[in-house]
Amino acid sequence: MRDNTEEAVDRLVDLLRLEREAIRQGEFDSLTDLAERKAAAMSALAGTPMKKLMTAQQMALENQRYLNAALKGVKAAQTRLQIILKAAQGFNSYDHTGRARAISQDSGTVERRA
Repeated sequence: MRDNTEEAVDRLVDLLRLEREAIRQGEFDSLTDLAERKAAAMSALAGTPMKKLMTAQQMALENQRYLNAALKGVKAAQTRLQIILKAAQGFNSYDHTGRARAISQDSGTVERRA
């Protein structure tokens, strides 16, 4: 027969699995609700021996790594988009004398052909 502690640990592990899938699927809006549910599940585990919580702790650390990797990917995408937007506005080049010169879409220096 299972005791209340084991059931509480299982609930936390189930929430951690849901969290992992939400992170992997990019469903970041659901993480707030899951965080609240995890906090409630963890409060029920106060005083539980660490040995019984090892699986949950390992899963939580793995989820943190997933979340950090997702955040790093989002930041990289933002940086790349900023570079693309800046390039669309124009760029700097050098003329035949070696002087820097700004080239933009409306400068009329680029000939477009059909």
